[in-house]
Amino acid sequence: LSTSPLLLAKDPKQIPSFRIRNLSGEQFDSRKHQGQPIVLSFFFTRCPPCIKEMPALYEFMRQEGRLKQLLFVDSYVKALEINEVPDTERQIRKFVNSLNIPPERVYFDQIGTLLKKMSQGGAFPKAKRIGTLAIYPTIIVIDGSGRLILSLEGTGPGFLEKIRRVL
Repeated sequence: LSTSPLLLAKDPKQIPSFRIRNLSGEQFDSRKHQGQPIVLSFFFTRCPPCIKEMPALYEFMRQEGRLKQLLFVDSYVKALEINEVPDTERQIRKFVNSLNIPPERVYFDQIGTLLKKMSQGGAFPKAKRIGTLAIYPTIIVIDGSGRLILSLEGTGPGFLEKIRRVL
């Protein structure tokens, strides 16, 4: 799914602060990352485009020296009112292991709280227009002041360059 990015430089929306635990049990608190951009990549384990996007994004952020600012978030949960069975932590672990992504970069938004916060903050405008909560994969970038500055709903060619421009 290819789409043009939503660059919100003219009217960046403030995203509420959030906390979430990674698969290693460590908590990420967005308030402790003030002054640094945060990159969130929303995925689920049966998403073919996610399989391509995630390793490329991980390697890009590693090369940029920004891994601590990267969160892969699985929000494929009941809150989406999906017909398929939601992802389990076990499935997520197996999936990210197969992609060589360390568990400390992966977060399980088990009841969709973060997804809903981001949606309310305007992070998924295309999804909202078509009447769903999220499109996968979606990458959002929040600047060091907590404002949404980039939303890529569905990645396509050149997505890493779009991220590089806003970091």
